Amino acid sequence: MTARGCAGPSARVVRAAVGGLVHESSTFMVEYLGTAELSAFSCHQGPDLLTEFGGTATVTGGYLAACAAVGAQVRPAFHARAEPGPAISGDAHLALEQRLSGALCEAGDCEVVLLDLHGAGVIAPDRSLDVAVLRRVRQLLPDAVIAVTMDLHANVPDELLDLADVVTGFHEYPHTDAADRARLAGELAVAAARGTIRPVIRQRRLPMLLPPSPTVAGSPARELRDLVREIEERPGVLACAAFHGFPYADTEQAATSVVTVTDGDPGLAQRCCDEAAAWLDGQRERFRPTLLAPVEAVRLALASEEPTVVVGDGSDNPGCGATGDNTHLLRALLEAPVATCFATLWDPETVATAVAAGVGNTLDVRLGGRHGWASGPPVEAVGTVRAVTDGVITQTAMRRGKRADFGPSVRITVGRCEVIVASQRRQVLDPEILLLHGVVPRRYRIVAVKSVNHFRAGFAQVSGHMVVADAPGPTARGIEQIPRSGPTRALWPMAAPHVVSGGQQS
Repeated sequence: MTARGCAGPSARVVRAAVGGLVHESSTFMVEYLGTAELSAFSCHQGPDLLTEFGGTATVTGGYLAACAAVGAQVRPAFHARAEPGPAISGDAHLALEQRLSGALCEAGDCEVVLLDLHGAGVIAPDRSLDVAVLRRVRQLLPDAVIAVTMDLHANVPDELLDLADVVTGFHEYPHTDAADRARLAGELAVAAARGTIRPVIRQRRLPMLLPPSPTVAGSPARELRDLVREIEERPGVLACAAFHGFPYADTEQAATSVVTVTDGDPGLAQRCCDEAAAWLDGQRERFRPTLLAPVEAVRLALASEEPTVVVGDGSDNPGCGATGDNTHLLRALLEAPVATCFATLWDPETVATAVAAGVGNTLDVRLGGRHGWASGPPVEAVGTVRAVTDGVITQTAMRRGKRADFGPSVRITVGRCEVIVASQRRQVLDPEILLLHGVVPRRYRIVAVKSVNHFRAGFAQVSGHMVVADAPGPTARGIEQIPRSGPTRALWPMAAPHVVSGGQQS
């Protein structure tokens, strides 16, 4: 679908540079993982960018589709992304920004720049990565129309909106609409370059941060999604997004916000932001999650009438920056009197030991628990190596069509549990990493995965019953329970009286 006001392929050709620098940064995780360095990033430049992202359900894939739809000439620049983790180092930021700058210079004079930015990137200790990137791009191409597509969990400072001409954000959580939202941003940017629309952006920031809140049926996040969708369909409105904010970045930028883009009408844009913000302010208590300890989550799964139940490891989601080696849920699974499976535990040392032992051999294992409080104690047990793989999969739900690399990985049987251990820290979005190791999820009573909400899309065909387990940790869903000393202490729910459970069901 072509965005309203956008001319089709017959209009004059516009040159569009496509790139991005994507990182969701937790300031809490620096203590446990250090800073994110250049080696953490997967980088693609020029023709390689087209090969990597063409036809994928990603932001960059959406940009490429937009250019094809409206007849814009793609100038592939540079794209870098790392798994969410600790704030990135200053050296890594400079190296990545230099590569992006060089690629943009090679792309030549472009009327449009299409950027994939997360919106919650942090340069250690507390600078906005996204603002830094936009400043540099604006310096290089002062007259270009710059479009940005950001994650639903973006923290959006005012300066970001001063630097960009078009801003869109995901509506869905799990983020299954990334490509669609980027396509909208791309089409709007090209239309602006052609002079058929005049984008105006306004924002309303709220003194709050939402805990991880999926847009599942019956949830307040679904109602919020529906509201901004309805706003976006109004005459004169080009785009509207509610950004939940990223509660694991303790910075000045962190906050929930609403951003609206209109066609030359700043008053309309502000009224739309204020309307959605007022709804959020009135409904915020409904966003408190009901927390389930791992033992309780397993007990609930065992009581289910569904033959298979999927349990998300909500406190140790690498997609929030967590270590991925927390053992609390694994311990609960090992006590279950049924066949279970677990993916993935980040433990390069155990992978190396298992590979050396070889398939079919039994060995003493020390699983996970390598980062103190963030990880829990290691699990010491006897396990049998069942499979060894390269850990490379192609994702089938969120980021459909995009490769993901878990690094060398192994399947180890511990009691009744099949444990997939990986040498790269990755969130599990779909069953592919299990299938790669010969584990068919439907054959197990409980399937546990390192993910807080994104697994819901990828495992929808596996089970109709999904729950989230909560253990202590620096990326727990009970965000008001996380020790913090910075600016986010003053935001809801940290500054509000603690309520153990609320209206949102797991």
